[in-house]
Amino acid sequence: MKNRLFLPIDNAPLIIFRIFLGLLLACETFGAILTGWVKNVLVKPRFTFAHIGMEWLQPLPGNGMYYYFAAMGVLGLLVMIGFKYRWSMGLFTILWAGVYFMQKTSYNNHYYLLLLVCLIMLLLPANRYASVDAARNPEIKKFTMPAWCSWVMIAQVAIVYFYATIAKFYPGWLDGTFTRNLLEQSFEQPFLLELAGQKWFYMFIAYAGIAFDGLIIPLLLYKKTRTIAFLASLVFHIFNSVTLEIGIFPFFALSFVVFFYPPEKMRRIFFKKKPVVTDDAPIYENRNILYYFFIPYFIVQLLLPLRHHLIKGDVLWTEEGHRLSWRMMLRSRDGFTEFK
Repeated sequence: MKNRLFLPIDNAPLIIFRIFLGLLLACETFGAILTGWVKNVLVKPRFTFAHIGMEWLQPLPGNGMYYYFAAMGVLGLLVMIGFKYRWSMGLFTILWAGVYFMQKTSYNNHYYLLLLVCLIMLLLPANRYASVDAARNPEIKKFTMPAWCSWVMIAQVAIVYFYATIAKFYPGWLDGTFTRNLLEQSFEQPFLLELAGQKWFYMFIAYAGIAFDGLIIPLLLYKKTRTIAFLASLVFHIFNSVTLEIGIFPFFALSFVVFFYPPEKMRRIFFKKKPVVTDDAPIYENRNILYYFFIPYFIVQLLLPLRHHLIKGDVLWTEEGHRLSWRMMLRSRDGFTEFK
C-alpha cells in the first residue's frame, strides 16, 4: 500500500482540477461583489462578529473590501492559468482565510471547504503542465505525479460526505420536517410550493440526501458504478444549485470527480496531445509533505467533527461544535439585534 501511494500516475486530474478551481475562485469572489454579498456582509455593517481571538481582524474601511475581493478574483484567474502558481495560490489562501475569520454572521460549509482545498492545493504540484509557469520554465514541466496527490483529494471529499451523512440522522431530518421547511423557503412558484408540501416529496428528498451522501464516494470508487454515480452527482448538485442558491458549491463538489476516474481517461478527454505515462518508477519527491503534513492533517479532520460530543448540550441548539464539522443544511435560523 505504501509503495502504491508513490507510483507515478498521469497528472491530468490535478491539472484539470487546478483550472476548474481557479475559475471557481474567480467566480466566487467577483460574484460576491456583483451580488452585493460584500456590501451587505462586510461594508454596510457597523459591527462584525469576528471569530474568538480574531477580533483584531476587521474589514477594510471604505471601498477596501471591494478591492480585497477583486484582488482575490484576479488571483483565482492566475491560479487557473498557472501563473506564479505558489504565490497566487498562497496569497488567495491567506486572503480567503482573512475573510473567513473576520466575520461569522454569514456562513456556508463551502467557505471552510474552499479554505482547506486551497491549503491542500498549495502543497501539490499543480502547475507542472498546461500552465504559464511550465511554459516559461520548461524544467518544471512534468507529465506525472505520485498517486498520493489524487488520494489526498479523495480523502478530503470522503470525510465531508461521511460526516454529512452521519449528521442527518436526527429527528428533524428523518421525519422530513427540515427538508419541508427548506424547500418551502426555497421555492417561489405556486406549483413548486405545493409540491414541497407533499409528504412523499419532502420525505423522498430527505432520504435521497442521506443515500447520496452515504453512497456517492464508494460508488465513484467502484469502476462499474462510477458513471452512474457521476450522473447522480450531476442531478443532485444541479438540483441544489437551482433550489438552494448556494453559490459555487455544487460545481465545486462536482469538480472532485476528476480524481475518481483513471488519470489516463482524463488525459484522453482533456489533453489529447499529452504524452502517455510509461515510467513506473516510484516518485518519492516531496514525500515528507505526505508524512509530516497530510497524515496529521487528516487525523485532525477526522477528529474535529466529533468535538461536539465533548461539549454539554445539543449542538443543533447551542451551535457549539457545529462549524468545521460538515453539518450541512441541518437547521435554519434568523435573528437580529438592535444596539442603542
